[in-house]
Amino acid sequence: MHRIFFSIYDLIYAIGLIFSLPFYGKRLFGKDGRFHDFLERLGIYCTEIKILKNHNIWIHAVSIGELLAIIPLINEISKKFSDRQIVVSCTSRTGRIIAEQRLSHHIIKIFLPFDFSFATRKAVFAIKPEIFISVETEIWPNLFFELKRKNIPVLVLNGRLSRKSFVRYRAFKLIIRNIMNMVDCFVMRSPSDAERLLKLGVPDEKVLVSKSIKFDHVYQLSLILNPENNSDRKIVIFGSIHKAEEPHVVHICKKILDRYKDVVIVIAPRALEKTSIYHILETEGIQYDVFSSSKHEKRVLVLDRYGVLTEFYKKCRVAFVGGSLVPAGGQNPIEPLAFKKPVIYGKFHWDFEQEWEMILRAGAGIEVGSFDQLYEKLVFLLDNPEICKEMGEKGFNVIVKNKGATEQMLKVVEKFLSN
Repeated sequence: MHRIFFSIYDLIYAIGLIFSLPFYGKRLFGKDGRFHDFLERLGIYCTEIKILKNHNIWIHAVSIGELLAIIPLINEISKKFSDRQIVVSCTSRTGRIIAEQRLSHHIIKIFLPFDFSFATRKAVFAIKPEIFISVETEIWPNLFFELKRKNIPVLVLNGRLSRKSFVRYRAFKLIIRNIMNMVDCFVMRSPSDAERLLKLGVPDEKVLVSKSIKFDHVYQLSLILNPENNSDRKIVIFGSIHKAEEPHVVHICKKILDRYKDVVIVIAPRALEKTSIYHILETEGIQYDVFSSSKHEKRVLVLDRYGVLTEFYKKCRVAFVGGSLVPAGGQNPIEPLAFKKPVIYGKFHWDFEQEWEMILRAGAGIEVGSFDQLYEKLVFLLDNPEICKEMGEKGFNVIVKNKGATEQMLKVVEKFLSN
């Protein structure tokens, strides 16, 4: 039965991969045209990647956000288990670049293999992990099966299961339950996430609840990057803006630029390779600079590089976090709170439901249902700096109250590595 299922899965996965090549093919081969990215995704590693034969801890973070959030835990694991080699895998090329920049050179960085049975088999054989840790709830049937076949513990940390994903998984409950049961422990970020997991048939003893590790990440940022509250210029940030939001954001920018003469606007597109922001700004006659240029003299700055948005959150007056005024589930609304800045967020926020409820309950953010409301609230906060300051203080308190997930998750990892 297992053989039939995984053969069918391999076939479906291959068809999906082939059809995605016109859209994502360049990402697999690397911008330099070499094939090392693609080979790594087949479980073939170059001689530069020296993986030890034993005692390897394999940690996977699917996106940039998850990678950044897990860095405090990676550092703690590295300290606690200094005799082990840590291997961090990413799915995207950008995630891999950020991993190279932010993690110690002692940590091995690789691409996650394609979820083909032969590729996962080769990867597990090469890496020889003592444990596999996945951040959030990513399901990789072939990889999980191969790890369990080798009796390697599989942990899911900072797990989340949105209502939308739950409905989709429930339609295939029997299959999903069998795959989920290959995981030894789920550490979910909220009781509601845990409850949805239990409804899919995962045994109670495999499910734990902890705080969200993203609060630990932003708390560390607040200690490392000193907020700059005395800037002479008012800065409004449109962070992690999805492509469908871009025309509306530019329209708002035009109105803000006309209304205020001392406001600077920073726009950070979510996907740099897909953005139309430059074309839209030019069509509207708005002059702008890009972050990678040497001069930042215009009143609109577009961030054309990943990993720099944090530097601007600490300087801003107010931030809108995107992916939330189009049905995309929202991007992480927590980071501006590290620098005591109020957050405006749209109504489509199922991927960060728990975190946003905390922010709203504390009075640290404002939810808007339209781009017209977004403009109104931006004007309100720009005109009321004292309210901005008060909301910022409340937001920082949310972080302080909810940090501590790193310590909780480290104890879970210790338990499985000591067995």
